Amino acid sequence: MSAGRAARPLTSPAVANHKKTAKPRKPQKHLPKVGTPANNAYRTKESRRDVVDFGLNRGRGGAATWVIAAIVVFLLVVGVIGFIALT
Repeated sequence: MSAGRAARPLTSPAVANHKKTAKPRKPQKHLPKVGTPANNAYRTKESRRDVVDFGLNRGRGGAATWVIAAIVVFLLVVGVIGFIALT
């Protein structure tokens, strides 16, 4: 090395750690091992939940949902009354 220059360590330049800068993931839900009583209870509970809500959004019960439901029920009632009147 020449005089007056400080010795630099022989390392590569710093690289960004993308694990720290990336968007955090959702917490994963623990699933029980297959064939255990806990798994059977989990599957029973989830299948019952699927039967009850049959694919509807869970946790969304705002005013718009109730208005749409009321309109659908009203149209069904009008349709049934109209069908009875025509026959």
